[in-house]
Amino acid sequence: SSLPAAGSAGVLPYHLLRSRRAVRRAGWGAFLGRSAAKDDFLGEYVGELLSQAEADRRGKAYDRGNNSYLFGVNSAWVLDARERGNNVRFANHRSKPNCQTRVLMVDGDHRVGLFAVKDIAEGEELFYNYRYDLDNAPDWAICS
Repeated sequence: SSLPAAGSAGVLPYHLLRSRRAVRRAGWGAFLGRSAAKDDFLGEYVGELLSQAEADRRGKAYDRGNNSYLFGVNSAWVLDARERGNNVRFANHRSKPNCQTRVLMVDGDHRVGLFAVKDIAEGEELFYNYRYDLDNAPDWAICS
């Protein structure tokens, strides 16, 4: 599998916008700059590639500030989008999301794509399921 290149045949770049969410304590969100159809590729989750051990170390510090952009690619590797990410990192958690992530192998590298699971209107906030382990999930993730 591969991620579509922005501007390739049939694929237009989605301008993902970062904005404060209407719910004050919720922080930032990612919003679609134009409408998307079910199964459309919306963007790639990018960041610094870390070992699981380094991600565990950073995650403890991030959790104290309730501000983490770690994405588990597989059992060995994690993407940290905190400093080197794009606006895809602002997509928030919801147990019934409008997007999903897919880890794909592209030219020998693991890549993470964000795809629409239904039609999404322009300006709508993007959500995917973070797939928390219920024993370690923050309270806000269990309720959403």
